Amino acid sequence: MTIRKRGTLPFCAATVVVTVAAASLSIEHPRGAQAVAVDRGSRDYTLPDQMQWRDTDNGKTANLYGDPSKPGLYAYILKRGPNVWSKPHFHDNDRFVTVLEGTFWVGTGKYDPQRTVPLTAGSFVRDVAGGIHFDGTKDEGATLYFVGIGPSPAHPAEPSTSATSASAAEVIDPAIRQIQRIEDMAKESFVLYGDSTKPGLYLQYQRRAPNNWSRPHYHPIDRVVMVIGGTMWIGTGPSGDKTKTVAVPKGGFIRDVAQGVHYDGSGDDPMWIQIAGVGPTATINVDPPTGSADAVR
Repeated sequence: MTIRKRGTLPFCAATVVVTVAAASLSIEHPRGAQAVAVDRGSRDYTLPDQMQWRDTDNGKTANLYGDPSKPGLYAYILKRGPNVWSKPHFHDNDRFVTVLEGTFWVGTGKYDPQRTVPLTAGSFVRDVAGGIHFDGTKDEGATLYFVGIGPSPAHPAEPSTSATSASAAEVIDPAIRQIQRIEDMAKESFVLYGDSTKPGLYLQYQRRAPNNWSRPHYHPIDRVVMVIGGTMWIGTGPSGDKTKTVAVPKGGFIRDVAQGVHYDGSGDDPMWIQIAGVGPTATINVDPPTGSADAVR
C-alpha cells in the first residue's frame, strides 16, 4: 500500500524579509568542486545520482528528510514501476504528492482503476486526511515526491466504507483529493498550500527566469527544496559569489539548514522549484562583507 498525506489549497504566503549585518562565512572552492563548494552545515543537498534507494512493496524509495513514521516534516521519493496499484486506504494527516516523471493515476472511494485521473510530470495532488483514495501506474510507471507531517501510516479501507460525495460527473471527490494539473498551473510562482508566516506546513512553487539570483539570506527553521525543472545553482556564506556554487539539476534535493546563510540562482536557463517547510518562518537577508567584490548585484 502506498503512503500518502493531506494538505489544503492555495493561500497567499507572505514572506518576511529583514536585513542584518553578517559575520563572515567563507567558501574557498570554485564552481565545479561539487563535494566541497558549499558548507554542508548551512545547506545540504542530494544530487539525483546520489539518492540512496531501498526496495519496498510499492517500489523503490529514497528518504530525503525526516521519517514518515515519526512526528515532524518528512520528504521522500518513490519510484513506482509499471502497473502497480494501491488498494483503497486513508491517512491521519494530509499528504502532498508531486509527479516528477511518468504518469500518476489517482482515484477516490471504491477501487476502480477505470475511474481515475492521470497526472503528468509537474502535477500536484493533496491527499486530505481521512479521505479514502487509491492510485497507481500504467505502462510507463511514475516517480513521485512526497511531503507531509508525520506520523503518516496508511490505513486500509474496506470497499464497503469507500463512500464518496462526488457527483456522477466527477471522477475525483475534491473533499478527498485536490489536484492541480501541470496544464492548469500558473506560469509564475504561487502557493500550493498553507502560509509560511503562520504555524503549520506550507508548500510553494517558485519559478525563476534565467540569471535570477537571490541575495545571501537565511531562514529560522529548516526548509526543503525539490528542483522540478532547470538547474538551481546553490552557494553558502554572505558573499553571494556565483562562481562558488554547485549545480543541482532537475530531481535534485536541497535542505536549507536553519540559520545557515546561503544564496542561489537560476543560471542561464529558467528554474522551477518546490519549497516546503513548517511555519512560521521568514527570509532574513544578510549584507555581504564590506568591500566584497563577489556580492550578487
